[in-house]
Amino acid sequence: MNVGKCLNDWAERKPNEIALIFEDRQVTYAETRRLSDNLARGINALGVSKGDPVAIFLPNCLEYAIAYYAIMKLGGICAPLDVRLKEGELITIFTDAQMKAVITTSDFVPLFQTVKSSVPSLGAIVSLGGGAGEGITGMEALLNQDGQELPAPEVSSDDVALYLYTSGTTGKPKGVMTTYGNLDRFPGDMQGVWKAGEQDRWLLCLPASHISGPIVFNFPISIGTIAVILGPFHPKKWLEAVQNAKVTMTHLVPPIAIALLQLNEFDKYDLSSLKQVALMGAYSSPQLVKDFGFALGLGRPALQGYGLTETSPLVTLEPIEGSKGKPGTIGPPVPGIEVKIVDDNGNEAPIGEIITRGPHIMKGYHNNPEATDEIIRDGWLYTGDLARMDENGYIYIVGRTSDRINVGGLMVYITEVEDVLHSHPKIKEYAVVGVPDKKRGETVKAVVVLKENEKTDAQEIIDFCRKHLAQFKVPKIVEFRDSLPKTGTGKIAKEQLKKPMMFENK
Repeated sequence: MNVGKCLNDWAERKPNEIALIFEDRQVTYAETRRLSDNLARGINALGVSKGDPVAIFLPNCLEYAIAYYAIMKLGGICAPLDVRLKEGELITIFTDAQMKAVITTSDFVPLFQTVKSSVPSLGAIVSLGGGAGEGITGMEALLNQDGQELPAPEVSSDDVALYLYTSGTTGKPKGVMTTYGNLDRFPGDMQGVWKAGEQDRWLLCLPASHISGPIVFNFPISIGTIAVILGPFHPKKWLEAVQNAKVTMTHLVPPIAIALLQLNEFDKYDLSSLKQVALMGAYSSPQLVKDFGFALGLGRPALQGYGLTETSPLVTLEPIEGSKGKPGTIGPPVPGIEVKIVDDNGNEAPIGEIITRGPHIMKGYHNNPEATDEIIRDGWLYTGDLARMDENGYIYIVGRTSDRINVGGLMVYITEVEDVLHSHPKIKEYAVVGVPDKKRGETVKAVVVLKENEKTDAQEIIDFCRKHLAQFKVPKIVEFRDSLPKTGTGKIAKEQLKKPMMFENK
């Protein structure tokens, strides 16, 4: 996808129609084109050209989308980054990418002045909201400086469009190289599987630093529709955005669905515009999928999809029409790609790891051929997720390869235990991890957050699990917390839960 050309084409076809909505701001296609042209011209004058990496370090906002389009119009490489990253992490990423510029806010200007002193390639800091100092350029000035339109550079499908840096929970962050060809996948999949068209409005409610940002920004300028951008997530803000912008489609992670169900104010808002919502990004219990869909007024369970940053991102997605209506499934593979379930030896198996092959696969990890070769073998990308496939080709997640807890030689799949915890009436949030055990090698640990004003103890949780699970699957350790640690996209940071707190039930 030549993003700049797509935007210009739609700006000529429907210049006065809305392209982007953020809170009470609406921007037409013509204005989106003008602002992105101005910013592209401005950062080009600062030394950025085709193939150069530019970081975006902004919270979700209208200017985020404009910055993305501007970088794409130059044929550059956009690197969306989580605004929670610290100095050392940023220096590592900027050095790896050889970043040429960063677009950020005045709050972070001092941070990037320090980063710049350690990263010689970083030539320009563009600041939204001002900011003084050598090498600092105001974003507003560039946005409002009209001039001659830059000719759009030709980009090939194999040219890198995005550096998407992983969280680095298992070591140094890895830069996923997503190509301009990969960018065609999400709009095409949504048109094919969900029949999305010009009448639809997609809500971005995850951080734009996630792959969700670029794919949702590509959505309107691919099919001539509207992208609605949500700022920092709050359940009421989500409901207001759906109502006020008449959102028809969106995707979100399970903790967002849980937060909305906990608020339970669906009847206070007009959500009738919603056609469907996809739960993605992490495992969702069948009951959660069912409860959420009916709570939204869809008249059926929510749908599910599955993918990775490395797969642009969709691998599977339940269709709106013709869905088998089975809560718990992540749907069949999207058309045009291959998916297999294989055992540890790479042979097809009833339960095993999901592997996939096709035009959705990333180009690789930047400057990391070893990690690339580890995940992509003979053209197949090994996801690390365990699943089974039914006779209709629908796939059901069992867990991560790392989410199998080996209890004395018996395998416990984390999802089995989490499904039981989800059904406990006093539990608000939950997570299950495996921890070392002297007798059995590993044992099951449950970490739970109780609903407001609820009380219980570890033994009650254990007894409840015993009613539904074989003895070896029952948590031996139950830990209570006020909240669960989350990643930038709202997923539970399970690695942090493996560390013991001061008091645990033994």
